[in-house]
Amino acid sequence: HMQDKMFYKDLAFTGAKDFKSGKLGRRDFLFLCALAGVATSSVIAGDAEAAANEIVLWNWGGDAVKCHTSAFGTAFTKESGLPVKYDTSGPLQGKIKEMVNSGNVTADVADADAFDAIALGKSGHLEKIDYSVVDKKKVLEGFAWDYGVSIIFYGYAFMYDTKKFKGNPPSTWADFFNTKKYPGKRSLYKWANGSLEGALMADGVSKDKVYPMDLDRAINKIKAIKSDTIFWGSGSEAQQMIVNGEVSMGMVWLNRAKAVEADTNGRFRLNMNEAIAMPGAYLVPKGNPAGRANVMKFIASCQTAERQIELLRCHGMTPSNPEAFGMIPDDLKRFAVTSDENLSRVLLNDPVWWAENGGDAVNKFLEAIG
Repeated sequence: HMQDKMFYKDLAFTGAKDFKSGKLGRRDFLFLCALAGVATSSVIAGDAEAAANEIVLWNWGGDAVKCHTSAFGTAFTKESGLPVKYDTSGPLQGKIKEMVNSGNVTADVADADAFDAIALGKSGHLEKIDYSVVDKKKVLEGFAWDYGVSIIFYGYAFMYDTKKFKGNPPSTWADFFNTKKYPGKRSLYKWANGSLEGALMADGVSKDKVYPMDLDRAINKIKAIKSDTIFWGSGSEAQQMIVNGEVSMGMVWLNRAKAVEADTNGRFRLNMNEAIAMPGAYLVPKGNPAGRANVMKFIASCQTAERQIELLRCHGMTPSNPEAFGMIPDDLKRFAVTSDENLSRVLLNDPVWWAENGGDAVNKFLEAIG
């Protein structure tokens, strides 16, 4: 029967995954393939074998692919013989959940946010990080969690017009929010992250007291400058607003700041004081095709200080391995949240707070700026 064939074929595909992850013995697997029709067995077995012998990294595409290849992929393949491939569709929390719930897991490691690692670890969608392979000492203290580990930091800070503010340039979020002393339009990130923290620091909250965040206080501060503020959704939009002269100060993703300074011939300058450092996290979807051992080896290989420096050069993402902090090249120190000169001046994002309160924070924020 056609239907039986489809049913067995389905079984064989599931069997291929179970065989690969060690849940199903070879004999049973081959028996399933035989039921499905011998012609397909080699194809299915081949697929299973291929997926077990490569690492698929799920990220946001663009330069991330080129830079992850030059920094991490090439070296890992040389060491392990396993190719590194990419899914560039963007590992949003909902998509990771969906993938694991459907049982059709096609990615081995996601380059996501630390708050994703915390939330999805709690909901049972991730593999635990194996710290007998991955080295906790190669992560800034406090940024290695049960279900995710920080390989890089990214961040938000603001840039300002040096022509407009010559004598006494702005250097704090309090300055950014002070439209009397520093007139002109501002830009902020419309998904709340970083904007809320900046607002609280502007309102006099010291860095070590920002979390747990007082949402109402942050939102009131943002409302106070709403009429002078443009909100952006993407990094390129944030960059354009500054380059086109729409704002006198603008919040940016840090890995774009160097380009903005270049594009404006230094007219706009980055202020790194009180920048918000965001931990990225590598996390492993439950039942990843390459198996636990291979993916943990891959993550461990990305902890190498020299490789993290290469990612910084190529992509502007800052190392999480303290060994690399002192190796940051001079021309990049100013733009890196974890450089020796910046680490004490930045606010380290609290992913546990964001994992628990993020949805609520974003909704309140969008309502306030809408």
